[in-house]
Amino acid sequence: MLLPLHAQVSPGQAALARTGFAAGDLLRAFARTPAGVLPRSRRLNAVHTRALAPGLEATGLRGGLLSFDGQLVDDARLVVALARTAAWHGARVVTRCSAQELRGDGATLRDELTGQTLEVPARAVVNACGVWAGKLASQVRLRPSRGTHLVVPASALDHPHAALTVPVPGSVNRFVLALPQMGGRVYIGLTDEPVDGIPDVPRAPESDITFLLETVNRALHRPLTRDDVIGTFAGLRPLLDTGERGRTADVSRRHAVLVSDDGVVTAVGGKLTTYRAMAEDAVDAAVRTAGLPAGPCRTTRLPLVGAASRRTLDEVSGPDSLVARYGTEAPRVLALAEGRPDLLGPVAAGVTGAELLFAVRHEGALDADDILDRRTRIGLVPADREEALPFVESLCAGV
Repeated sequence: MLLPLHAQVSPGQAALARTGFAAGDLLRAFARTPAGVLPRSRRLNAVHTRALAPGLEATGLRGGLLSFDGQLVDDARLVVALARTAAWHGARVVTRCSAQELRGDGATLRDELTGQTLEVPARAVVNACGVWAGKLASQVRLRPSRGTHLVVPASALDHPHAALTVPVPGSVNRFVLALPQMGGRVYIGLTDEPVDGIPDVPRAPESDITFLLETVNRALHRPLTRDDVIGTFAGLRPLLDTGERGRTADVSRRHAVLVSDDGVVTAVGGKLTTYRAMAEDAVDAAVRTAGLPAGPCRTTRLPLVGAASRRTLDEVSGPDSLVARYGTEAPRVLALAEGRPDLLGPVAAGVTGAELLFAVRHEGALDADDILDRRTRIGLVPADREEALPFVESLCAGV
């Protein structure tokens, strides 16, 4: 994570950021995180700063502040791995099913493929429906905000080797990030805008796109234009409405676990980085509310499907990109291409045909939308989606 020190970053702001990075270093020390995993933060001169981010404007560049954090390679892969890990431990995972009504002793569900409704009795019910949680628990009041990202080719930023961190004008705690990704792409984000209504699929408005481009361009030698944007995506944060006024950016990201009068447990708020702590609190509340027998929570020590130590992953056979997405399951993905060399090559965005077939056979994908938008991130770039669609449709028809 690289914070370039241009004129718009005052010495005071740089000192404040450096203090924050130092606090992060202390937290890593207390957690006994090895320096080989997350090195300490440091100050760089202008030459080293531009070596990491060649697209930076050189004029007035005093150097940069470098810090290190973990990076999620593919959020779709994380969600699928979570679901498959839960299934391995006895969960029943059902897609294309919506909750129409929740009660402490069960739920009314709807099969979105057939329209059939069904009643499901339960000893405990957890409402973890994100921004839709308030529709199923009237006591829950949310204040959703929209976060938008842009997708641009890495070449448009001269192939950065670090994530750029550009301060938002007029703010001391907001930044726009340019995050390098596999496959020669960079994600630029993100916004924090209040929304009215909850669409099924949030879209990135032009105002968000303009804001992100204008902010990141403050640090670049060659400003990005609208034509550089090859894709966009947006999501909604389920922030808890505490009744306080002000920007959604200032609303706490801490999660909350609430229990309604009829015993439904609702988990809202939170961040992806704390999903295990949030899940533990929600299940503890469900066990306590329903008086269920349960052993000690294991979530802090439970690895996901495909997870392993770095040493073990280094020994897994297969392309690095495949191991990064599938871990120890990479050989299982490759095995699907035995006798089918056409599945070994990339279909679009660096994703191979074997991965797409794996989504159908092992990850519950039902159609092209599932494969392109929910099991992979091909769908983030419309041109990539169009390129892959014929192959994916033939795959779905033949399986």
